[in-house]
Order: sequence, then C-alpha cells, then structure tokens
Amino acid sequence: MTNEEISNALEKAMQDIEGLKSEINELKSKGDLGSHLPRTNLLSDNFLTRAFTVLGHYIVASLIIVLPIYLLIFIIAMLASQY
Repeated sequence: MTNEEISNALEKAMQDIEGLKSEINELKSKGDLGSHLPRTNLLSDNFLTRAFTVLGHYIVASLIIVLPIYLLIFIIAMLASQY
C-alpha cells in the first residue's frame, strides 16, 4: 500500500469513528440504551427476587415436561390393570 492509500483508509476510519461517536451520544441523550430490555424479575437488583423467579420458571418447566409423561404412565397402568 502506498502512503496515499494508507492516509485515505485512515481518514475513512476516522470519519467512521466520528459517526459512531455521534450516534452513541445521540442514543445517550435519548436515554434509549437500556429500554430494549424486557420487564422481568429475572433482571431485578434484588437477589431473592431473582432466585424465586428462577425457581418459579423451573417449576413451570418441570410441570410442562413431566405431566405428559405421568399422564402416559397413568393411562398405560389403567389399561394394564383392566387385563
């Protein structure tokens, strides 16, 4: 690369950096940096709130997975007991 190509690439990079800086400052002024996060207790500052939220999600997921299996076992047991 020649010195002219290097200086052109450097100038373009500097323009890109300045553009990004202005976008960041615009977002900071709007206050939109954290607004895309969902409202959930998983992101709470309180440890116990987060812990019980995780526990609740775990219990619901376990029920969704286990209940059909238990139902299938119950149906098989009922059919087996008839014969």
